[in-house]
Amino acid sequence: MKVYTVRILDTVFADINDIADYIVAVSTPEHAAKYARELQAEIMSLSYLAGIIPESRYRSVRHYHPHAKQLRTHNKQLNIIFHIEGNVVIVDKILASKMIIN
Repeated sequence: MKVYTVRILDTVFADINDIADYIVAVSTPEHAAKYARELQAEIMSLSYLAGIIPESRYRSVRHYHPHAKQLRTHNKQLNIIFHIEGNVVIVDKILASKMIIN
């Protein structure tokens, strides 16, 4: 099994912060922090999962990179959009599942 280095773009950190801010507005800061930690753990799982995930067929995903892939989060509400360059997984975007269109 190939292991990749995961690089997260600054825009993805902004996405995570926006998600956490929303959760704080509707729930608690503790819940937001827990969700952000779980999301970061899912992103880091790409270090060993990225190679087995096929390229996305969705235009809205390929908008971020021509060879973009997507990992749906455990709660199925979000998609982690990424691509691979050599031994590096580059995380491009966190996108709500309802925003994935063909």
